[in-house]
Amino acid sequence: MSAHIPAVATAFIPLTSFLSLSIYLSTHPKSPARRLRRVALPTHQDEPLDARKDPFEIGDDGDLGDGHPVNPDQFWRSMKQRKRWLLASLILPFVANIALLVLTVSSNAVIPPAMLLSSHIVTIIMALAYLSHADTASHWATTIHLGAALFVQFMVLAVIALLPNEPFPMSHASVNIDNTSLLRSALPILHLLPLIIVLFIRRGPPLYVPLDHIYPPKIAEAIPSDHPSLDPKQSNVCEEVQATIPEWLLFGYVTNVVKKGYKADTMDVWDLPVLTHNMRALACYHTFKSVYGRRTRRSLTKEGYNLLKKIAIANIRPLTARKSQPVPADSEIILTVLTAIFYYLPHLLLQQLLEYLQNDPTRQHPRWGWLIAFGLFTSNALTYIVGGIIWSISTTTLQARIKLQLNTTLYAKTLRKKDVASVGEDKKGEEDEEGVASKAQIMTLFTVDVDRVTDFVFHAFALVDSPIEIAVATIYLIQLLGRSAIYGLLAALLCMPVNHLASKFVVTAQENLMKARDKRTGLMNEILQGIRMLKFMAWERSFEKRVEEIRNDELHWQARNYTIEVAFNVLWAITPVIVTVVSFLHFTLVAGHTLTPAIAFTSVAVFDELRYALNALPETFINALQGFVSCRRIEKYLAFAEVELVQTTEPSDIITKDATFTFARDDSDAKNPFTLANLNLCFPQGELSLICGRLGSGKSLLLLGLLGEADLVSGTVICPRSSPDLMDGFPDTVTDWILPSMLGYVPQQAWLQNASIRDNIIFSSPWNEERYHQVLEACSLIADLKIMEDGDQTEIGEKGLNLSGGQKARVSLARAVYSRAGVLLMDDVLSAVDAHTAHAIMENCFQGDILKGRTVLLVSHHTALVSPVASYIVALDNGDVKFSGTRADFVEGGLMTELDADENKAMSPIAEKTVEDAFPLRKSVLTQAALEPDSETSSIAPDDEITESVVKKGPRKLVEDERRAKGRISRDIWATYFKALGGPVWWILFALGQIIAMLLPVAEKLWLQYWTGHDKTVPEAHSSTFYVVGYAVITLGGAFLSNLVYVVMYNGSLRASRVLHSKLLHSLLFANLRFHDTTSRGRVLNRTGKDIEGLDSSMADNFTRSLEYGLSVAVTFFSILSVGGLPFLGAGCLLLVIYYQAGSIYGQTSRDMRRLDSVTRSPLYSLFGETVSGVAVYRAFGASTLTLKRMIQLADTNNLCFFWTWTVNRWLSARFNMLSSAMIGLTAVIVLGTPGVTAAMAGFALAFAGGISHDLLFVVRRFVQLEQSMVALERIKEYSELPLEAPEYVDPRPAAAWPAEGAISVEKLVVRYAPDLPNVLHGISFDVKSREKVGVVGATGCGKSTLALSFFRFVEAHEGRIIIDGIDIATIGLTDLRSRVTIIPQDPTILSGTLRATLDVFDEYDDAEIYAALRRVHLISDNDVSDLESRNKNVFRDLNNSVSEGGDNFSAGERQLLCMARAILKRNKVLFMDEATASIDYETDELSTFRLELADVVSTTIREEFSDSTIVTIAHRIHTIIDFEKVLVMDKGCIAEYATPAELLRNTKSRFYSLCRATGRTEFKKLKEMAMEAERKRASVAKPE
Repeated sequence: MSAHIPAVATAFIPLTSFLSLSIYLSTHPKSPARRLRRVALPTHQDEPLDARKDPFEIGDDGDLGDGHPVNPDQFWRSMKQRKRWLLASLILPFVANIALLVLTVSSNAVIPPAMLLSSHIVTIIMALAYLSHADTASHWATTIHLGAALFVQFMVLAVIALLPNEPFPMSHASVNIDNTSLLRSALPILHLLPLIIVLFIRRGPPLYVPLDHIYPPKIAEAIPSDHPSLDPKQSNVCEEVQATIPEWLLFGYVTNVVKKGYKADTMDVWDLPVLTHNMRALACYHTFKSVYGRRTRRSLTKEGYNLLKKIAIANIRPLTARKSQPVPADSEIILTVLTAIFYYLPHLLLQQLLEYLQNDPTRQHPRWGWLIAFGLFTSNALTYIVGGIIWSISTTTLQARIKLQLNTTLYAKTLRKKDVASVGEDKKGEEDEEGVASKAQIMTLFTVDVDRVTDFVFHAFALVDSPIEIAVATIYLIQLLGRSAIYGLLAALLCMPVNHLASKFVVTAQENLMKARDKRTGLMNEILQGIRMLKFMAWERSFEKRVEEIRNDELHWQARNYTIEVAFNVLWAITPVIVTVVSFLHFTLVAGHTLTPAIAFTSVAVFDELRYALNALPETFINALQGFVSCRRIEKYLAFAEVELVQTTEPSDIITKDATFTFARDDSDAKNPFTLANLNLCFPQGELSLICGRLGSGKSLLLLGLLGEADLVSGTVICPRSSPDLMDGFPDTVTDWILPSMLGYVPQQAWLQNASIRDNIIFSSPWNEERYHQVLEACSLIADLKIMEDGDQTEIGEKGLNLSGGQKARVSLARAVYSRAGVLLMDDVLSAVDAHTAHAIMENCFQGDILKGRTVLLVSHHTALVSPVASYIVALDNGDVKFSGTRADFVEGGLMTELDADENKAMSPIAEKTVEDAFPLRKSVLTQAALEPDSETSSIAPDDEITESVVKKGPRKLVEDERRAKGRISRDIWATYFKALGGPVWWILFALGQIIAMLLPVAEKLWLQYWTGHDKTVPEAHSSTFYVVGYAVITLGGAFLSNLVYVVMYNGSLRASRVLHSKLLHSLLFANLRFHDTTSRGRVLNRTGKDIEGLDSSMADNFTRSLEYGLSVAVTFFSILSVGGLPFLGAGCLLLVIYYQAGSIYGQTSRDMRRLDSVTRSPLYSLFGETVSGVAVYRAFGASTLTLKRMIQLADTNNLCFFWTWTVNRWLSARFNMLSSAMIGLTAVIVLGTPGVTAAMAGFALAFAGGISHDLLFVVRRFVQLEQSMVALERIKEYSELPLEAPEYVDPRPAAAWPAEGAISVEKLVVRYAPDLPNVLHGISFDVKSREKVGVVGATGCGKSTLALSFFRFVEAHEGRIIIDGIDIATIGLTDLRSRVTIIPQDPTILSGTLRATLDVFDEYDDAEIYAALRRVHLISDNDVSDLESRNKNVFRDLNNSVSEGGDNFSAGERQLLCMARAILKRNKVLFMDEATASIDYETDELSTFRLELADVVSTTIREEFSDSTIVTIAHRIHTIIDFEKVLVMDKGCIAEYATPAELLRNTKSRFYSLCRATGRTEFKKLKEMAMEAERKRASVAKPE
């Protein structure tokens, strides 16, 4: 060893110190250089020309930062004391070094102490400045720099002190030892104390954050009052803010979380420490928003690249510095470069150790061996520590931040984007391959595409690391093998074109897989929205088949992905093998060198590491390509057109001048959209205006145009609009309630949130109890709340599923009335309520004080009811204004003569008893029924039930919190997966593949040992060709055979995916209605989307690799044991016990993290779906910013679980890496201490020991990932075993023609929702003759809907029976029953596709029959204009026209008529209707009088088309059933009256008489006339008989 080595090594100390100092001065917060750099002239370059504040630039309430310090004074006093100790401890090594300098001043040995002196001066100066630092940023930066400088000083001086006196074996150089050696040996010991002190200095004081500022109110309120996280005197922020350097490097700040997870049965969100400010959603949103800006145009050439660039800029700090710390600039990149360069230092030391053993087999110079063994341990440990930091930045910091940035940006865009999703067109061509227009595709952006982008980030640092590793490995291999290594590496280039070709297949397969997944997700979303209709129509099997067809296509592309993956695995495995074989072949056969153990095992180790570098690049490239597809989709969405910015306007009339509106569309939509043209209207301020017109005339489009939701093609509009942040600034107490500039909106299809009734009405407005009760009374909700056990605290299910249509409409109305809006736009709010309720709402709400002085635009079919109080009336017809003016204009022109007589009567107080007065109300079983284990809620009007009064309890949840399993994955979950994979043959093949893969590495290394370990003094038994060919056969064959197990596994995985998805789908489609009523759609979509994707994509790989790494660890242990013997057995078992303990602790916590991650993701997805469907309401009320804040809180909650899942993972990796380093060092020590171990045997043992670090870490990590994947299967299995309805078919099945007559007999029917609940129907009996028409009426909660549900067996008879044509319906299958009995519900549901597919689901009818049905429901007529000159053509004339999701491109009336047309096509003998004409418009006749003409025509159509059918109608409007043969009046679950309408009206004491009287004198008179006329007609028809 040269005498210059100490001087060269010592030079590294000042080099590091001055490099650190330069970085310190340029980045430290208190550096003078940094202060100078901040001086700059002010500039306004980036300020927009429009100075208005961006309403989406939301602020941080309270500006919390990382948190409030807890006992900061005490902390800084403690740290200052430690800094003094540090400064004092630096004096002694400084003095010792000066003494050494004096002693060596006359010799060449003076250079090392002289260089060390400069480093000491820098360190002492920094330590002096350190004393004054009392803020976290400057304090922690100095701590890092001092720690790094002292560590380098200690390590270099320790190595110099440990250098042996004797020469390295086979080396003629020696180390000159002088009389100062004792002082040199003391220097590292003297440096140890200051190093220890600085390592125990903490980053900053503990911090506290009020949790209600971070988490949603629902979580904040659920935290136990005595929980430590609520105590301001205790820290609840991530302990990283107070970590020491070792804790930071080894993730020690995670230990308490891991311990808590291990000890607790389960963890909740509030058990996890809060993240620092830069890891929260709000900060990430602001960062990305400032970088990305706003775009409303697509950039086709750079789409995707631009987004990636902006992501990189927004995350430049974590990319180039560890989070927000001013540690060395470009730290991740620099750390990656340094790691790549020094990655092969352990291999160099391995080579030195084997050369030592090879040249000193008798261990004559043991100190060199011990030094190299220490170097092996230290180099591996340092490499792993730095690698852990890099992985932490990539997997935790970057992934979490980018996910938050993209999700919040996408959500903000959704709140700004034009709502074009509901007008979906069938777009053909290549452009739609990455479509993001439909609601399902938008949901996929949130649920899938964002994850795809962040998955690329996971391996992104490989783009820097791998090329440098390859370069360093190449240089090293050339040093080992000479030019033979170059030939080997050139052989690897042959595989490059194949890599490029395969990457194209990957992109194609991935794009097609994503499209199939989008399609399935969209269809599942629609199925879940329309599940009641599917069940009513017995369409489960049909839609199950549709989903399975899409699923088969999806699995086809998944299989293609698997095939490509196996091909890549073989390619990646064979590339380094080719390099090794060619290199060895040239080295031995061509160059004629002897392959020694040091060269052979070191080369193989380097080639193995090179394999990871060579494989990482294409793997990262594939991830990048998959992520890039998602980037393009996201950026395409972010470039969609947005609604116009809100202009500040003074309160005035609402005016349109030559305005032309069309539904919001993007550039690729159809060329001939429906338009509302040439509008010149003036709606008076502070008055009620009426908008009416026939079905499809453009009434809703007019409101959307005024809202800014529709496109203004030409003209101008003056209408107030709410600023997006209007509601966010409301104070708690308000003096002037009405805001003239605020707008409120009530959509035609009521949009409600999954919250309590009160929360839906308040809608984040200030609380005013008096006003609230006024609103309840004005909207006729008080009676409804009385029958609900929890009153206004009753939770509304998703989309209001547990409320009747009328209740949903009134809650939606109440939200607008309660709001502070001075302008209210209401779309058809009266159509879903019955006549007396409509009158009450008109009197108490529209004519009451609550709306006085507010501008109201009301779209309504109740023209006779509304027009007398309307100051301005607009009549529309097919996109044109048929009339506009005041009611006075009508009267003066004689156009309202027919209404004059009714004017005073309609508006006068109703003296007669209302329905509620006539029928006393009882408390409902609504909430109880919805929550009982075996109960179901109504699917027609779920609130329409009664029961005996129950004990008052606190408000309960309809949609329960998502359940979360505890502990380890149960055996039955594993058994479910194992059974789904395949039978005995599959398992035999799988075991065979695993055994082959396990034994191949042993065979390779044994062959190398055999090749290099023979005695050189004995003549060769075999030629070099023999050894090279043998090695080539083993390694090349292994490259193919080792992937056999993946071929088997992926085949089994596809089978398991198909089987498990089919079970899940069947369970969801055939589950009872209670499940769908009490489970949010987002939660179910999470199972069918994210969890199924995990099952498809990662389960098989995790399962196979868990076994592979586990078997590899076993092989490694026994291989080292064969060399090390008993000494290794004891030490190895001890290390394995420690491994097991760490793995067990980690596994429990990690499972909980994964479950929490899944559970907290569902509310986020639900909010995404809720917003996509209700964005117009949010924008109308000015609640966009408010809901964005809510989303940010939910995102923070989910991100917290995601962050800790990965950080716990890093905690395990750090500990396993340290243990692995210890394992390598231990193996080296045992090899050195066992005299009989040759260099070849040592190479064999160390080759396995070098890989055990990877295998041991990944056996735990992969197994935990497998368990986390099993959590997805656990959730899938939970929903695959739901309580199902009765069988579809029961033998013997009814005759094909059943029911042929339609006679109904109900005998003593008793219904209850669960065995332990009170009866809902109390022994009712009645008969309905064949072809008879019966109306069912009664007060809310009387049991009407339960009776209807009983006919479809959604609730089963507890006693009694229902007989249809002589067959008890309880004795036949549900499909036979529901497919032969038709219902037309109040809330019409149609699914996407074409008009033909909507009307003819099973393709049973020809076009002529379908057109005939459309004519009968008056959707088309013979005199329709069908030529091309028509501006607004009738879309129903083309059966290929598209139907968007949920039929959103049709009005509610059109959807109801489509349902009626579908019923006409079926022509079943028994028909149920739940007020099928509720949404049908009243037509304007030639005299401009408004009557029920179309409704009457439709009613006539029903009577004519179903004249041979028995009809039972749940009536909300009396006039729809007044001419029926009989009326069944229900009260409290009993039949109160059952007779003809005329007979009941003759009895002035009858309940039906009171019900009719409650509609008003005029209406009552008309009803009586209609009933008597119908009786006369029936009598005249019956006379001839």
